[in-house]
Amino acid sequence: MNSTPLTIFGLLLAATLIGAASFTDGAKKHAVVESEDEAYRCPASQPEPKTIIGHSEVVFLGDDKILMFDAKVDSGAKTSSIHATNISTSLRKVKENNQEKELLFVRFVTMDDAGQRKEIEKMVSRVDQVRSASGVSTRYFFRETVWVNDISYEIEINLADRSAMSKKMLIGKNLLEQGYLIDTTKSYVITRSLNPVEKL
Repeated sequence: MNSTPLTIFGLLLAATLIGAASFTDGAKKHAVVESEDEAYRCPASQPEPKTIIGHSEVVFLGDDKILMFDAKVDSGAKTSSIHATNISTSLRKVKENNQEKELLFVRFVTMDDAGQRKEIEKMVSRVDQVRSASGVSTRYFFRETVWVNDISYEIEINLADRSAMSKKMLIGKNLLEQGYLIDTTKSYVITRSLNPVEKL
């Protein structure tokens, strides 16, 4: 029996298999390159870098920065809070879209770290129970502009008597989530600390 045709068939089969394997490897390599290239062209998929801040920073409140606080930064606090006394509430009728409705307002007195005493009235955004080191208490929340250097954020702030605490303002997660990360070993990383003349 002549084995030549079988030999030729075997060589052709082997060449076909080797070619198929080479094509598969090449396709895999090409797919990896495409995947990496696609990832490179999508910078939006990368997480935004966070700004490092200290456990204490100086911030301003109000659209025109009328209040200045040497604030404590606390990632354990859900919302931010400022010192307030003489807290009282009232209902007020207001017109909105040609409809009259009753809204709750809160009036309070606060003193910032520059020694300014201000009586302020704000529309209440919500009333909630807040747990702190001193227990559970009812807090009034309102929306306010907070400035960190030249960047402003509109966040919810609640009122609390912080006269027994070292800081008159607490910065919580609702501001930290704007792109900040605390370095608990440092203070005044992105702001300047108040000198004795500024801080009364």
